[in-house]
Amino acid sequence: MAPAKILQRNVRVPKQRHEDEEDAEEGVEYEDMAADDEDAGEGEESGSDMDDEQGRDEEDGDGEDELDGNVEQQVSAISFGALKQAQDAVSRKRKRGSDEAPEQDDKLENLRKRLRQIKEQKAGTQLKPTATTKTSRDDPDNSNSDSDSGPSEDEAPSKSRTSKHAPAEQTSRHQVTRKRTVVDYPRRVIRDPRFDSIPNQPSTTQEPPNGTADKAYSFLLDYQRTEIDDLKAALKRAKGEDDIYNLRRKINSMENRLKAHAAKEREQAVRSAHKKEEKGRVLEGKKPYFLKDKEVKERALVEKFKGMKGREREKVVEKRRLKESQREKRGMPRDRRRVAE
Repeated sequence: MAPAKILQRNVRVPKQRHEDEEDAEEGVEYEDMAADDEDAGEGEESGSDMDDEQGRDEEDGDGEDELDGNVEQQVSAISFGALKQAQDAVSRKRKRGSDEAPEQDDKLENLRKRLRQIKEQKAGTQLKPTATTKTSRDDPDNSNSDSDSGPSEDEAPSKSRTSKHAPAEQTSRHQVTRKRTVVDYPRRVIRDPRFDSIPNQPSTTQEPPNGTADKAYSFLLDYQRTEIDDLKAALKRAKGEDDIYNLRRKINSMENRLKAHAAKEREQAVRSAHKKEEKGRVLEGKKPYFLKDKEVKERALVEKFKGMKGREREKVVEKRRLKESQREKRGMPRDRRRVAE
């Protein structure tokens, strides 16, 4: 309980105990007065002055007892234990105030220093852990001894950059890699000949640009021809309608592929021959003439007919004539189409 609540209690005490408590109260008053006189700096007075003051206090106390009867009743109701607790509390506060004042100042100063160091760490750039920090982690004794103390001035991080465009500072303690190139060896490069540009370059024999690539992969055409022969042999042995239909379809697609490749080669030969002719004319001072796609196809068709025999040529011409006539009939009106048929 607090001393204020204890003072408000009303307790009845016997007469003998009341007399003893009064004597104790007077002793407490004398002790409090002596302590107050020492705190005020009146310790230099002589012993005779102290006796006079004590006598005056006694006379004042008697006068107060006669004037204030109600106060006596209230004080008489207080127990001796409550008064002792109040006296101990007052003396404890005085001692605490006198002893803890320098200790509190030291603690506040240490806290201010610690806060100042934390602010400097946040303001500075965060450095990477160096070799010294690694050794401190490995040694538990050093880590325990340095954990309580704050960072020293040497270990404090550097200040922040002057602007965001300024380069970041790197500590000189940054560890450099130990890897060294002792022997330089050529790096292995994996290449795909299909996407290599070397075969498409013009050769020294003045051949067309794609001549080297076609020669390099000419064996693929031989594979296709042998595959067509195998399919034709399988077609002769086939008996089911589905098998026959599928085999014929494969044979026709592969033959058409070979024909398209041959037509492309003829067109390329026409272009390369025309380029050679135009180069000679340019050397003579004439202007070059560039062929159109239609002219290239016509010349390639002429070259195709030259290589055929008479019977084959007639078949191709007849087939081409039927194809052209069918195309013309599709563009006619229905009435004229019936008359033409």
